[in-house]
Amino acid sequence: MDLKKLVLIMFMIMSILVTGCDNGNNEGSTGNSGELTTNTEENGDLRLYFFEMGKADAFIIYNNKTTILIDTGEKGEGKDILQYMENNKLNKIDYLFITHFDQDHVGGANKVLGNTTVSQIYTSNYPKESEEYNTFIGRVKEKNIPTTVLREDLSIDVNGIKIDVNAPAREVYEEDPSNNSSLIIRITYGEKTFLFMGDAMSDRIREYIATNPETCDVLKMPYHGRYMGCLDDMIVKLMPKYAVITSSKQDKEAQETKDLLEKYKVTLYRTRKGSVLMQTDGKEITVFQAS
Repeated sequence: MDLKKLVLIMFMIMSILVTGCDNGNNEGSTGNSGELTTNTEENGDLRLYFFEMGKADAFIIYNNKTTILIDTGEKGEGKDILQYMENNKLNKIDYLFITHFDQDHVGGANKVLGNTTVSQIYTSNYPKESEEYNTFIGRVKEKNIPTTVLREDLSIDVNGIKIDVNAPAREVYEEDPSNNSSLIIRITYGEKTFLFMGDAMSDRIREYIATNPETCDVLKMPYHGRYMGCLDDMIVKLMPKYAVITSSKQDKEAQETKDLLEKYKVTLYRTRKGSVLMQTDGKEITVFQAS
């Protein structure tokens, strides 16, 4: 048996063990693999990889034919995205979404854009002046990559993946204008849905849940697990089974946010405890977390 097949079999066994166990609280169980890789030749299942990058966001989503990247982490972390792509034989990015221009979301873009093919970029409508932002804009112009600033909602259907992007309703928000300008991205594959909230703050969260009645199976929590009073309404409205928080050991998520998820029996995965890989055939979701 070759090594790739052995790794895939081990991953599938561990995924079943992880999703099948109950550890007595709302936290997802962890495995013992330092890096998670998969074989994209198998079935055409959708895979979603949540990078361990501390208090920063980067998520790669792919099946046999399409690769999507949501955010790129901090400056210097683009290499981790490229390494994951190489390990999994992903040779291009079809869609890159920059939810907003804080450095922990756009910082790794320069490295990624300079070292792999990106077919299309979509960004938030609120520019935020910084070295990372300026470098990103310069690289996009250099590579002449088609780029759209989203001021209206967007829907894309591609190779079994449905991407719905909710654009900010305002040009500028009075409070937390960059975070509140986050694109909110919903990925649907078969019967399963995954919702990425960017760093949306209270105004943006309330705006979204007031106009979007759909629930989700997996929720990437907004703003690294910071607690806000509107989160209770958000969880009740969205009814997720799983939640993912991107946080660091130095800057942890709020205990109140953890308590809220436990109250509603939402299984929580935190990237500060290891990268998270989800896989779905459109009917079931398996989860594995590196430790």
